[in-house]
Amino acid sequence: MSKPSNQEISVAIVEDVGSLRAIYADWIDKAEGFRLVGEHGDGLEAAEMLLTEQPDVVLMDINLPGLDGVECIRRLKPDLTATQFVMITVYSDSDRIFDALAAGAAAE
Repeated sequence: MSKPSNQEISVAIVEDVGSLRAIYADWIDKAEGFRLVGEHGDGLEAAEMLLTEQPDVVLMDINLPGLDGVECIRRLKPDLTATQFVMITVYSDSDRIFDALAAGAAAE
């Protein structure tokens, strides 16, 4: 993703563990060139709010209540084509990771 050097990269966090979400938010707030535009604790809320927030990057937990991260990306990617979705997971299950990539998560 390339943005002009004078523009911040907007980031949203989707993580159901509040303490982790707060840590990620703190990192983003302190990182030069990044701006936090949203924090969400479940996939259903994220699926609604991310359409309004239009972030450049979404840090998305793969295992969320209500609507998991993979399905959330699957629903959002058609409308947020320029948004990069980065999965946050402790899972090493290759099927879940493949599902996330197939839904539109970033793969680099």
